[in-house]
Amino acid sequence: MPDRYRDGGYANDNPDWHLSDSPHKAEAVLQVARRAGLRPRSVIDVGCGAGGVATRLAEAWPESEVQGWDIAPEAIARARAGGGGASFHVGDPCREGVRAELVLCLDVAEHVVDDVGLLRDLAALGPTLIVRSPLDLSVLDVIRPARALEARERYGHVHAYTRALARARLEDAGWRIEASIFHRVPPRRQTLRERVVDRVRRTAFQLAPETTVDLLGGWSLVMLARR
Repeated sequence: MPDRYRDGGYANDNPDWHLSDSPHKAEAVLQVARRAGLRPRSVIDVGCGAGGVATRLAEAWPESEVQGWDIAPEAIARARAGGGGASFHVGDPCREGVRAELVLCLDVAEHVVDDVGLLRDLAALGPTLIVRSPLDLSVLDVIRPARALEARERYGHVHAYTRALARARLEDAGWRIEASIFHRVPPRRQTLRERVVDRVRRTAFQLAPETTVDLLGGWSLVMLARR
């Protein structure tokens, strides 16, 4: 099977490596960290892509040493070209003996066949973990599976989660969840119909967040966990 992260396939389907989503994801990390009273002195971002989140966290936590790691050389080249206070490395940090107070795994585990094994291995990097998991499996996604299929074909998601499955997977890997929030990156370049649907989804979420996520999807779950 081709390695789309190293051979250019992923970059072809996602030219900006999701850099435009980075400010929103970084803010979600900061939000859940604040909720847990966490201000780490060192951070490892596993599967950092083009480095947008790591760069923004280095700005928000200037006293922290922030490292970004990814197996895709093209992504790391872009991250290094962007400058900023984070350092970036090609490879698997679990094999390099590095450690940090906080480990990030944002939109990564769903790409890996052994997702529980990956989350278990991250314990070697540090005692505290923040995971962001897209919830690609809602009632609407079951009825209309095109969105989940796109997540598989374009983004490489080999797993689809409900919020319950996302939590269970992390707990199966030996982590204890201490804080969590729902998170949604604002959609881009919407048609009028898509804007109306998004407004309905957001309004429903304000009234009944868990029910809305279970029925309509469109959110991710950000969880802070400790060993």
